[in-house]
Amino acid sequence: MVPALPRNHACRPGPGSIMVPKASKDIPFSYRYPPMTKKPRWWWRTLACIPYLMPLHETWMYAETAYHLHPFLEYFEHLTYPFLGFIGTLPSWFLMAYFFTAYLGVVRKKEWPHFFRFHVVMGMLLEIALQVIGQISRWMPLAVYWGKIGMHFWTAVAFAYLFTVLECIRCSLTGMYADVPFLCDAAYIQIPYD
Repeated sequence: MVPALPRNHACRPGPGSIMVPKASKDIPFSYRYPPMTKKPRWWWRTLACIPYLMPLHETWMYAETAYHLHPFLEYFEHLTYPFLGFIGTLPSWFLMAYFFTAYLGVVRKKEWPHFFRFHVVMGMLLEIALQVIGQISRWMPLAVYWGKIGMHFWTAVAFAYLFTVLECIRCSLTGMYADVPFLCDAAYIQIPYD
């Protein structure tokens, strides 16, 4: 049964008439991307891939927890270990400085192209979401975290995140906005457009 609201007395045509709520086409259901009139230049597309290296690094670290992924990860060790080693040598305050600099210096500045700012925010949101999942899972009992359930959980999370990050990198290289549910709307909210 559809709920009915009583009409205003001034516009009531007759006794007992009711007004049924209707959806409006003028109210957007999500945030819309600005119209893309032309493809971003190649250097903006390449530069937009850099923020995704941090979530890719974090995904790789959590993927090593899943024993099922070790044969898969061994194929790419020669590509990832130099970057992982470099990240490991950075001071502990670097991630905080990275987030503040990227957010205040890139995302909130209108001088940077909207496409680039969007991908910087998406990379930051993917990193934050994975860190939240990691922190919550550490509160679980060790039998769950290191047990069979944890192994399957981290296998699923690693595959989902790996393919999500690779899809975001693909979208940035092709000059598109990455359409990740929930995160793309959250990223668009952070960027001042006017």
